[in-house]
Amino acid sequence: MSTTVRPRTSVRTVASPPEGESRAARAVRAAGGLSNVAIAVIVALALGGLSVLYLIQTSQVVQLGYQLTHLQEEHDALVLENSRLRYEIARYQSLDTIEQTARNELGMVPVRRTLFLEVERPATSELTPVAESTPEVVPRWQRLWDHIWGIGRARDPEDPAPASGQGGE
Repeated sequence: MSTTVRPRTSVRTVASPPEGESRAARAVRAAGGLSNVAIAVIVALALGGLSVLYLIQTSQVVQLGYQLTHLQEEHDALVLENSRLRYEIARYQSLDTIEQTARNELGMVPVRRTLFLEVERPATSELTPVAESTPEVVPRWQRLWDHIWGIGRARDPEDPAPASGQGGE
């Protein structure tokens, strides 16, 4: 009995391409997908891009760190200058410095002897009474107008009643 072996032929069924598929997609599908080299190149490019982004971020962080250090040093210098100026102000306001400036620059001297003079007051009967003046009557609309525009009237502080009636308003 003799048997002959026939090689098997694989029967491939070719499916019809979808209607919206592009020519490049059909070429990739017909070629059996992407090759290992193409995948390796894509992965290498992706890793390279991520590495570049990481380096950019790191350099920006370092640069901001330098700026922060510089600003902190500037802040410390300004705080020190502010302290120095406060010290100078306190020194110039001290009584010893004021006295020294008065003596040396202005030629002042301390009081050596205090004299009190006694002045006699004239008798009250000799004084003539001052005629009372009649207060100026200001219309209400004028007082309101002056109040709106912030115009005030000065009055004698010893006068118990305001001259124009504005004191109680």
